[in-house]
Amino acid sequence: MTSASESGLSRAARYAVPFGLVLIPAWRTKVNAVVPKPYLDEVFHVPQAQAYWAHQWMQWDPKITTPPGLYLWSYLLCAGLLVLRGSPTQLDTEALRTTNVATTSVFLPWRLQTLFDTIHRVRNNRALGAWLSHTVLNICLFPPLFFFSGLYYTDILALLVVVEAYNWDLKRASSQGYTVLQTLGFLVFGLAALVCRQTNIFWVSVFLGGLQVVRKIRQSSKIYRPTSVSEIVKKGLQNEVYDPLVGEASLQDYFKTAISFAAVGLKNPFSTIASVLPYIVILGAFGVFALWNDGVVLGHKEFHTAGLHLAQMLYIWPYFAFFSWPILVVPVINTLLPNAYLPKYLNYGFQAKQKKLPTLVTALIVLPAMVAIVHFNTIVHPFTLADNRHYVFYVFRLLLGYHPAVKYAAVLVYFLCAWAVISALGFSVTQAPPKLLQVPASKKPGAAAQKAAGKEQPKETRKSLRANRKTESSPKPKAPQPDPNSPEVMAKIREHLLQRQKQQQETPHVSFVLVWFVATALSLVTAPLVEPRYFIIPWVMWRLHLPPSPTLAAFRQQRPRDESEATRSDLAKNSPQFLETLWFVLINALTGYVFLYKGFEWPQEPGSIQRFMW
Repeated sequence: MTSASESGLSRAARYAVPFGLVLIPAWRTKVNAVVPKPYLDEVFHVPQAQAYWAHQWMQWDPKITTPPGLYLWSYLLCAGLLVLRGSPTQLDTEALRTTNVATTSVFLPWRLQTLFDTIHRVRNNRALGAWLSHTVLNICLFPPLFFFSGLYYTDILALLVVVEAYNWDLKRASSQGYTVLQTLGFLVFGLAALVCRQTNIFWVSVFLGGLQVVRKIRQSSKIYRPTSVSEIVKKGLQNEVYDPLVGEASLQDYFKTAISFAAVGLKNPFSTIASVLPYIVILGAFGVFALWNDGVVLGHKEFHTAGLHLAQMLYIWPYFAFFSWPILVVPVINTLLPNAYLPKYLNYGFQAKQKKLPTLVTALIVLPAMVAIVHFNTIVHPFTLADNRHYVFYVFRLLLGYHPAVKYAAVLVYFLCAWAVISALGFSVTQAPPKLLQVPASKKPGAAAQKAAGKEQPKETRKSLRANRKTESSPKPKAPQPDPNSPEVMAKIREHLLQRQKQQQETPHVSFVLVWFVATALSLVTAPLVEPRYFIIPWVMWRLHLPPSPTLAAFRQQRPRDESEATRSDLAKNSPQFLETLWFVLINALTGYVFLYKGFEWPQEPGSIQRFMW
């Protein structure tokens, strides 16, 4: 909806959105009141941060697996506060948790909003009280992210630094000639991301580097639509690339797009490599660290050895669907039902080519692969079934302990959730290009003017002009010009307008899904332990790139006529985001209550309260 048709309710909600961040410090206050002492991994993180505060830089707990980025960040924040107001002089658990709250409620939404505006090409000129978008608020309320904002864990900062590296990368992409300052800024934050968590290498190097290759090839190549794989390779070597929108793609299109980009990359290998040099530098720095450390993790290496855990790429789909069903359910309904059967306030007016269900060929390829992964590569880490404080413990008890067939039956759930999650990146409406009216030749301005001019001339003048034309030498015959009113020309103009409209849309292309999928797979399949925290960055990147909720078909055909109709339009369009907010708040309230007030004791550790958590 444009600002002209924005309802008063919508404006009020926009100004109220930033106040949702108050839930984050409120959660931390409640945690400090009920659980004042370090809990679980905080037992390692808090003493290490306190050692750095005491300038004991060489002290290190061998049970800590991640680099010291979190402790350095807390040191900088607390040192700044000490200079400004004379406290804190000592870092206790409450002060360290507060640094995580500041990260989640101040720095993360600020940088997320900048990234969101850049991705969707939004010029954020809103008033200060409404600078935060509803999408960014929902990301900050994402339950695994929100939960650990009240504890002293590494996940929030690891996400923040990846987001900031992405911001600097987009600055480089939008500038002419990649200025030195922007490249250095990206390198600084890219390397800082590695200091926070090792798996960030896949996001600042592979993900951002892959997107840079896609941008480079798309800018220097012609977009076309092939008919066969051989033509893809041939056109790729002619610097033509195939990269359809997600909403119009089938499984075959993903393979075709990968082949097309590979062919164009082989056509221009030096320019492609030159475009990813900063990402190679970061990757090289990570390789040097791994050689120096004799591995990726710092401590507890016997329990965190890298392996091949392909089943992680099955678990991620129901994880996404569980948390994000509020923004998936209406588009999925639009995909499943014909437009004629959809209620007015649910009908997005999707075109027939967007209503794509998984084909039989797709099912025959993907489902057997998923079954094979479940059968041969279901890995259960010793920690998973030994620690009943985590919700994953109960999920695996259901998958593996109830009946042997359950884990195979879950394959259908993985498949359908994967279809919905990936299809969501294409849930947008392609507006029809404007109708081009054919003007009869008799009504053309040029013809009319010539006819009128000819009538106004005297009869003698017209005769002399005709005589002069006869005496002049005949010019060389010109090639026949196409009639601008012909159906062929009109079709070309229409296709051109449609292509330009597609390029201006925020809807991701297949190339983005491929890059995101590869980065997600690399960051997950090397981890033997299944933890909801590991899926946070993949979910955030997916959520950031989702296209905005489409305007309902009824309100695209006619603008709201009054405030009441504008309010109904706003509610219908934004209801998925509001439902997402309510769903996240409900989950956070439930898991927070269980964590704080439903503790239990282990027989082997009497007197020590154990708490349920993600």
